[in-house]
Amino acid sequence: MKGKMRDRMREWKRNCFEGELTVPKATLWLAGAVCLLAGIVYGLKAAPMTHGLTIGSNNGNNNGNISGNGSLCAENGEGNEEEEA
Repeated sequence: MKGKMRDRMREWKRNCFEGELTVPKATLWLAGAVCLLAGIVYGLKAAPMTHGLTIGSNNGNNNGNISGNGSLCAENGEGNEEEEA
């Protein structure tokens, strides 16, 4: 039984991969584009979308440190002189 199945698999493999296959350049590019887009769609579906989609870098520019723009000083009564004048 195993020998018969092995022979059938070898025959199938030989039939599938024997000879040459020519593909037009346009078909090759189309197949590549389809694979690329399918990979993008699969990646977006597989990724957890718990916080939405963010495009850009989150390098800490908006980390809650508001003392650089004077608003922290204004809350403590030490506002800019321009605001008091």
